[in-house]
Amino acid sequence: MTNKAPNMTAQVLRLEPGDEIALKYLGAAVVLQWHSLPDDLRRSLVQQAVSVGGLPALEHLHDQIKQLVARARD
Repeated sequence: MTNKAPNMTAQVLRLEPGDEIALKYLGAAVVLQWHSLPDDLRRSLVQQAVSVGGLPALEHLHDQIKQLVARARD
């Protein structure tokens, strides 16, 4: 079985009312499991995060992700 590289082109996530809460829970679960994820999956998740369209742009998103994961590990 061959692993295909995920599509990292900009994609828009259309949120409906209440989705922000589900995203927070899902995001928190990913952060809490971050260090148990394979390195290639971690890289893919960060690459996908920075290519999501339709959400407020964050200038230093990659750095913020690293800081969040580090805080969760402590």
